Amino acid sequence: MGKLTRMKFFYRRLGFTMFILLVYMLGCSVPIPFAKITRSAHQMINTSPLSVASLMSGVNLQHISLFTVGLNPLMIAMLFIQLFTMLRLFYFDSLSMPQMMTVQQVLTAILAAAQSFSVTVALHLTSGPFHIFVVTLILTAGSMFVVWLGVMNIQHGIGGTITIILFNIINLSLPNLIRSVRYLKQMPYANLWLLALVLFSLALGVFWIAFNRAYYPVKVVNYTMPSYTKPMVLPIGLNMGAMMTIMIGMAILMMPTMLGQYLGPKSIFSNITFDAVLGGSLTFLLFYFFTFVQFNPEEQAKKLRNENNYILNVRPGLPSQKYLSKRLWIIAFPGAVLNAVQLTFGLLAMPLLGKFAGFALIPMNILMIVMFMSGIKDQFMIMFFPNRYRKIMEEEKAKWII
Repeated sequence: MGKLTRMKFFYRRLGFTMFILLVYMLGCSVPIPFAKITRSAHQMINTSPLSVASLMSGVNLQHISLFTVGLNPLMIAMLFIQLFTMLRLFYFDSLSMPQMMTVQQVLTAILAAAQSFSVTVALHLTSGPFHIFVVTLILTAGSMFVVWLGVMNIQHGIGGTITIILFNIINLSLPNLIRSVRYLKQMPYANLWLLALVLFSLALGVFWIAFNRAYYPVKVVNYTMPSYTKPMVLPIGLNMGAMMTIMIGMAILMMPTMLGQYLGPKSIFSNITFDAVLGGSLTFLLFYFFTFVQFNPEEQAKKLRNENNYILNVRPGLPSQKYLSKRLWIIAFPGAVLNAVQLTFGLLAMPLLGKFAGFALIPMNILMIVMFMSGIKDQFMIMFFPNRYRKIMEEEKAKWII
């Protein structure tokens, strides 16, 4: 009986998620009054890093519609919240969860308005102060509605905002990939190239699945247990910061590209080399930032001490914190480099590969799908085995999950 109840619960959530995606798909086809994208702006979107950045950051610039700005403001707001909390700025670390969510909502609304204005002006969607104001207002409202859809999917569906972003990635990537495959079929030995592409994609998928699960085992001993008890393992993931790095890194990297279009081709922000260096550097730094957010050495050291645990051959307290920090800097380095290279390659897809640029999206899509499906799988496990994951369920109810 319990199994049947859980299946009904699962189907109800799945149906709600499908309804959310249907609403999102319809919203992406709703035109904006007074807005009209020019041929030069359309060409810029499809031939610059902006198309790739928008693809991975919850934005839909390839179809100017009510949901163009999408979830991008929420991602950047979450970055600021985590940064302020980690650095203990403006007393963010002392805020309650409801207060934190209120601040996040206000910050998201402000960023949505700012980005909507930037999109309207940079893409020359309209002219005249009144029309710019109206289009900005509509885009802001559309973005906040998408954020609300994500919140509703967290509460009643599957995957939260992850599902919307994943749908956006697949929906926008497929046309580019199909177009590139058609060009590839016109080349000599096209079938061999396609086979090589499929094998490469499968190998890359296997690699990212393995790398996403890989961890460095820190041996921990509980001094209240007998001496013959085997040490426990505190895992430090090698790719912990990847998901938020790619998503929020793309959201941030849209800004220099938008500035390049606004300031003109002579601006430094329109320089491909500058964009590549900036993208790689920001990705590298953001990866470390989110790794330290997810595995805070100070908090981990306190937790070990409070639970009567200590790292083998390391004293509790500050020495444990320093030990974990040192290990984290070393362990996160391969992930930081791999993600920086992959993101930079994606941003340079157009100038490097030209009409085959759709293939550059494959590595990034594989990484995102592997990480997203991992998170969705965890939610499936929570739904089907509620007693085993009761503590996790209680924690998830108290916060937003992206």
